[in-house]
Amino acid sequence: MAEQKIDPMLMNFIQGETQRQKFTEQVHNLSNKCWDVCIPDRPPAKMDAKLQTCLTNCVNQMIDASNFMLQRLQQMQGGGGLS
Repeated sequence: MAEQKIDPMLMNFIQGETQRQKFTEQVHNLSNKCWDVCIPDRPPAKMDAKLQTCLTNCVNQMIDASNFMLQRLQQMQGGGGLS
């Protein structure tokens, strides 16, 4: 069987689209989790400053936690992650 080469431009495009999809999924997951944390009952008619602050803090904390875990995994794998 002859080895088939994949066009590097196509491969870059596929990798970019895959990363975009993963990012979109992450945003969706964060939105759902923070929605549940900040709006346990039914959504209010209007987003007030308290709700906006809750959502902002929730997302920031989840991003920080995710970054911490990624860095820790990199360190454990010997990838020289940031300390």
